[in-house]
Amino acid sequence: MKRMGLSVLAVCMICFCFVGCNNTGKKQVKYVLYCGLNDADTGNQVYSVADAQEAARKIITDKGLGYTEYVTYGAYTENGAVKENDTLVYVLFYVEKADAQSVAKEIKEKLNLSAVLVEEVANSYDFAE
Repeated sequence: MKRMGLSVLAVCMICFCFVGCNNTGKKQVKYVLYCGLNDADTGNQVYSVADAQEAARKIITDKGLGYTEYVTYGAYTENGAVKENDTLVYVLFYVEKADAQSVAKEIKEKLNLSAVLVEEVANSYDFAE
């Protein structure tokens, strides 16, 4: 009987210890847009970073969306040649997939980019108290 009581106590203690390990954050999908600034026709960067930022920001905010913006530098290989470019990265939170795709398409067309990569990331979050 004593052994059974100790076993129950041990199980209860283990359960109690792991209660706090449950992720109680809210679930949300965020979309990350990677906009390499090389022109689709010339293969070279035509827009300055500042001009590209201005155009992309307008597209996003005209849709009533918020964003976080990063200016980065990247490279890719095309036909054996390394192509480098400035890259604008936009993180879109609290948006639908169709909105993220629409923003990406408009940025691609406005800046004449060959592609805009749209990353879909499932995550959980919470605000600091």
